[in-house]
Amino acid sequence: MKKLIYVLMISLLSLTIFSCAKKSDTSSTSTTTTTEVEGTWITSCTVDSDNDSHLYKIVVTGTDVVETDEVHSDTTCSTDAWKWEYTYSSLTIEDEVTFTDGTKGHKFSVDIQSYKYTQQTSVGVSTLNLTSACGYNDWVINTAKDVIGLTCGSTTYPAKNTTGRGLYNLVGNNVFLGGLVTTGSYPTGVSTTITYVKQ
Repeated sequence: MKKLIYVLMISLLSLTIFSCAKKSDTSSTSTTTTTEVEGTWITSCTVDSDNDSHLYKIVVTGTDVVETDEVHSDTTCSTDAWKWEYTYSSLTIEDEVTFTDGTKGHKFSVDIQSYKYTQQTSVGVSTLNLTSACGYNDWVINTAKDVIGLTCGSTTYPAKNTTGRGLYNLVGNNVFLGGLVTTGSYPTGVSTTITYVKQ
């Protein structure tokens, strides 16, 4: 139960998981096209440190982005637990970045539009309603609620239209992401533990 509430309270602000597995140097080249990242990108089943498993998906259509994180309570992505859906607008591809292994990517920015959370178990819904999580006491199974701009426990989610800054490394049909940040500068590296594959 505590784990369920904890997970709801933390933000998965990712275009998803951040680490400095690949450091980068920024060049001065800028661009505004989203062509190289347009399309659908998905991951294989990924197990986290709590032995929950995730299926991540990002769909880029022009300057609109929808990211989903389907969370499962097993290690094989078989048992639905909860789901996040993040929507972004105004995707702008910015300075080109050269990583230490010679591969390329770009900084980017988006405007955050929604963070929707869906609880997929009856026990989870009962717990959320009991604690009035995020100020709601009418959670319903398999029904999303937007927590944009809300305070959930000790976490306050960004307001709508807040600018998020990110970094990606594009290697063939694979893309690796840095964390999406809403304060300060851009990420300085990307995670290589999760691979998004172009479909």
